[in-house]
Amino acid sequence: MSSNITIAGENLIAQKHGEQKGLEVSRFVFALIPGLNPDSEVDRASVLPPAAQIVHTATVQRSGYVTPNQVVYSVMLGSDVGDWNFNWVGLQTAENVLLAVAYVPVQEKRKSRPPYQVGNNLTRNFMVAFSGAQVMTGITIDASTWQHDFTVRLGGIDERERLTNRDLFGRSCFFGSGLQLVKTGNSYQLKPGIAYVEGIRVVQPEPTIINVANVPSKAWLEVALQRKGSDMVTTCQVVFGANLVDKTDSAGARHYFVPIADLPNSNTVTDLRPFQPVDVALIEHLALRNGDYEQLRARGTKKEDVGLSELPNAKSDDPKTNSSDILATTKALNALRKIVDDSLTGLLGSFAMPTAPPGWLKANGAAVSRTTYAGLFQVIGTRFGAGDGVNTFNLPDPRGLFTRAWSDGSSMDAGRGFGTVQEDAGKSHTHTGSASAGGSHVHAASTDVQGNHSHELKKSWGSNNTPGGWVSPANAGNSMASTEPAGAHSHTVTVAPAGDHSHTITIGATGGGETRPWNIAFLACIKY
Repeated sequence: MSSNITIAGENLIAQKHGEQKGLEVSRFVFALIPGLNPDSEVDRASVLPPAAQIVHTATVQRSGYVTPNQVVYSVMLGSDVGDWNFNWVGLQTAENVLLAVAYVPVQEKRKSRPPYQVGNNLTRNFMVAFSGAQVMTGITIDASTWQHDFTVRLGGIDERERLTNRDLFGRSCFFGSGLQLVKTGNSYQLKPGIAYVEGIRVVQPEPTIINVANVPSKAWLEVALQRKGSDMVTTCQVVFGANLVDKTDSAGARHYFVPIADLPNSNTVTDLRPFQPVDVALIEHLALRNGDYEQLRARGTKKEDVGLSELPNAKSDDPKTNSSDILATTKALNALRKIVDDSLTGLLGSFAMPTAPPGWLKANGAAVSRTTYAGLFQVIGTRFGAGDGVNTFNLPDPRGLFTRAWSDGSSMDAGRGFGTVQEDAGKSHTHTGSASAGGSHVHAASTDVQGNHSHELKKSWGSNNTPGGWVSPANAGNSMASTEPAGAHSHTVTVAPAGDHSHTITIGATGGGETRPWNIAFLACIKY
């Protein structure tokens, strides 16, 4: 809402001041101007609206001063006046000069027409401020002695009560099962009860059938304070939508929306109300009594009272904090756990169980999501396979294999690629051997002929020796004949071959189907 003195009014005030004459404000003018923004600045060059837009004029009934430079003019419009709406108010002087103008939200003025319509009473006040206003207008009555706008006053009372309730109950508070949306048979029903929404008290005296057009949907309770005759009453209704926000209607009433139920399907109703188990008078519910209250926390209890005097008072969410005088919060512990977990991402481990523990995946070469396991994907990438090339990647697959430290530039196992599989091999070595017997065999031998030779016979000196080259039987006794040597000679011996033959060499077998040490089989997993 905005108001201001017009240029014509300012000129009239200056003229009256120069002439040392008084200023007389005589009437109110009410008009309904289409499209008028009540928050826009008043056009100081304004003139009276067209006659078709002027809905009412009324004589100033009261005037009073607030300060020497501020005066107030007032008019009361009774229930005998109406029906019309207005959003423009002007003050006119006795010279028919438009002195001041105010833009207001569209307001209703209704006339009583018993028994069909109860009219309303409106009091409108217009304060004009300029130097020497009290003297120039000749007003001698203090405005506080008579001026009272009951509409504003009662509206202020309603708002203060709402804000007080808001302080007590918060944005919304439902008592027990009050205004709970439930499904009964094939229909939905809003239970009776009491709730406070933005400080407005809502009473549902009886169960009410609620029409649910579609599911899934979300149910909201719409609550407002609205005019009913000369009273302000609570209105509420169940509406449906995804994300409703508070709004102000064309009459200036504020509407508040709070979620009360989620309906994901035709069989489920999830209660969203923030409720409290209040089933008695509130003061009785809150009153402290002698007794044992299991859920009551003694806020005044000191650490010393429960033997915890050595605990520090300070706390921190930062896992990097290094102090004996600060306690780590659960947030700090969770942050530290994440740091530790992240540092282990990509670690291969063996487990004495057939299933992977939480935080681990079986290392079986499977293709897994790059999004779900983003941390692991960032560490190993597509080194063990690119999956589908877009959404997945492959895990390493060490099943049935022994792990060996990567050479990483060492002369041992030099040139080995990271993550590569190496087939089994045996180190070079020697074996003992034996040959089988080849069987017995013979060789043929012969000598060559070396020519004739002879020996001389030597006779003894005795009787009866037979002449010639032989010994006669007449030689008796121990007579002896001897030959003379004929010289040395030799013979060549030839050995014939016995034919080819072979021997069988046998080397004993050792080992099984692969080279391995003693081992035990566990489940290989990778940390994600």
